[in-house]
Amino acid sequence: MLHLLAVLLCLAFHGSVAYLRRTRRGGRPSVLFVLHDAGETFALNETIRALPAAGVDALVLPLGQPATDAVLCAGHFAGCEPLPVVTLADLGVEASIVDGTAGRGQLLSDAQVATIVSKLDQRAVVTGMNYAMQLQLGQALRAATGSKFAAFYDSLRLLGSDSDISMALQRNFTSSTDEVWIASAQLWPSAGWGNNFRVVGQPTLQEWQAMGQRVDELRAARARLYGDEALASGAPAMCWFGGYGPGYEQALRRWCAAVKTLSSSPDLPGLRFSLASHPGHNYGDLDVRVLKEEGVEDLVVLAPSDMKGLVAALASNLTASQGSTGGVQSIFAGKPAIFFDPADSFRNEDNLGVLIGMIPDVDTEEQLISSVRQAAVASWSVDASKLAAAGVP
Repeated sequence: MLHLLAVLLCLAFHGSVAYLRRTRRGGRPSVLFVLHDAGETFALNETIRALPAAGVDALVLPLGQPATDAVLCAGHFAGCEPLPVVTLADLGVEASIVDGTAGRGQLLSDAQVATIVSKLDQRAVVTGMNYAMQLQLGQALRAATGSKFAAFYDSLRLLGSDSDISMALQRNFTSSTDEVWIASAQLWPSAGWGNNFRVVGQPTLQEWQAMGQRVDELRAARARLYGDEALASGAPAMCWFGGYGPGYEQALRRWCAAVKTLSSSPDLPGLRFSLASHPGHNYGDLDVRVLKEEGVEDLVVLAPSDMKGLVAALASNLTASQGSTGGVQSIFAGKPAIFFDPADSFRNEDNLGVLIGMIPDVDTEEQLISSVRQAAVASWSVDASKLAAAGVP
């Protein structure tokens, strides 16, 4: 987080000559964050909170429901301290925002953009890189005020490799912003994307590592998730990260089939299972339906709605997913992870955890079961010495 905070302070205090000339604004600088997805919001959360003490005002314009809930501490995120927020409605714009895959290309009308731009004058604008609306607003604000525009790539996979996000959209971000912020140079394509990137790390990795040290809290979460008997016996547990988009339902159904086999495997006695649904947008509805249809609702515990995914993961011994960022976060926190994508929708070979050889990328139930057994043989641990190869500051 400190590395990203330093980069943000540099952006905020220096701004641009065009901004200073057009707004005639001096004194305390300010940064606008235009956020949509849960991932980018989690990653920037603590840095945003640290800005005021460093002399920079921060304001968040949340677009999607996951970002809105996270910054307002609503729903799944109840109990935290809300961030300074301005909503589209506050700015006089009424729009029905679409979350997830279907909303990637959604845009506001020219009139709506003009209304927003007329009411905002931050020295710098920082957006995620997952939605066209974020690019639309970042470009409009820079054109109107001369503010600096940086895009934060929160993913831990090679830029342009996510099948759920248009490569054309991400190319437009890289060609339209002053800077693109990424976790590691390994995630920047080798050719054809320019070089306007800055390596800033990924603050959620430090958050996961810090959470991993909170032993008592994780013991309580493990008991809540898997039961006191599982805690007392030391039974191992596997947490599946819920998702959405291409191939997800197939991956979940095939994981459920593997659960049936693993639950009766004599070499893995007592193995427990849980599922942490993706936050926001009612993604958990599909998870609940599939667990029932596959007949594993008595084998797989749904993480409570007030339990964060990282807590469920770190209260377990192993994580599995179609290709979730949570897999990489897991290995940085000392938990082994597996990617299971039977439809090959995620191009997991371009994920940072796979690139450094720490996350097996499998597509059959047999391979998945074998990977679980290998994790058990390794005492549910990871080789931390390999993490340096990730190049994350």
